[in-house]
Amino acid sequence: MKLDHLAIFLAFLYLQCYVWADSSSEEDSSSDEDQNEALLVEDPEFDLLIFTQRWPITACYEWREKSPDHICGLPSAQNIWTIHGIWPTKLNTIGPSFCNKTAVFNVTELDPIEKQLEQFWINVEKNKPYDSLWRHEWLKHGTCAAAVMVQLNTEDKYFGQGLTWLQQHSMADVLGEGGIKPGQNYTVLEIRQVLIDRLQKNMAIECYHDKETKQQFLNEIRVCFNKNLELENCDGILFEDVFIDQPQGKIITNCNVNKPVFYPATVPLSRYEKTHMSPFDLHTKFLEEYKRQKAKENKNMKILVNIYKLIQLLKWSTM
Repeated sequence: MKLDHLAIFLAFLYLQCYVWADSSSEEDSSSDEDQNEALLVEDPEFDLLIFTQRWPITACYEWREKSPDHICGLPSAQNIWTIHGIWPTKLNTIGPSFCNKTAVFNVTELDPIEKQLEQFWINVEKNKPYDSLWRHEWLKHGTCAAAVMVQLNTEDKYFGQGLTWLQQHSMADVLGEGGIKPGQNYTVLEIRQVLIDRLQKNMAIECYHDKETKQQFLNEIRVCFNKNLELENCDGILFEDVFIDQPQGKIITNCNVNKPVFYPATVPLSRYEKTHMSPFDLHTKFLEEYKRQKAKENKNMKILVNIYKLIQLLKWSTM
């Protein structure tokens, strides 16, 4: 009997190793990320709140570059920056996140401000449910803010604060007043100087890097606040720091400071649109994907058959 149990246990380990190796090759999805990170136990304490604004034109381009099936949801008003999230953050590390394992997202709590959120906290990735970004941001980041700050301890307060900050510190206004307009190239130093001149704080500048064209696009700007909801320097947040010889200190960015940063006025053509794939090409691509999936299923079946044979062999050897 003990050997029977050993056989089953060995087979189980074999299957687990295969599943782990196979799953590691798959592309991560936001739902997988939520499920995996939600298993972690987090201390909700933090030092700063990172208020991240995104340029929806670049966000859309990045989304469409990932698949020919991806479509974008863009705000109806032009030249507005939208909200990505409010992220409680410990200095020199990432997180906390998912601080309340029993929390649920109730979109009806946002009824009073939902119309504003649809415009200014829009989910650019339109293939996903319209409230999926709000759900993700609340469960991952909002629960940590709510655990520490009364000012942000409900969905309505958390998302409402984002709308307030956007109205006060919209990057469309901040950059526009400094002469940074869509449709042009700028240096990282030019963008940073405008931010410092207008807000008197050091912020993080995030670029999207196009692997095909080697071009970099202005994507996000991260503004930091303390727990009194006052503007604060972002120095110390975990991001790629590029040190420069200036009185203001360092620039916080993942952009290449030696290359121009394009601030697009319209969504560039994706690599799929550039290739002008015909219906025949799309059909061929579908068939290739189908064959790949079938090959994977056949491989899984062979693994299961081998496991079954292993169990039978081990049982026979104990008779």
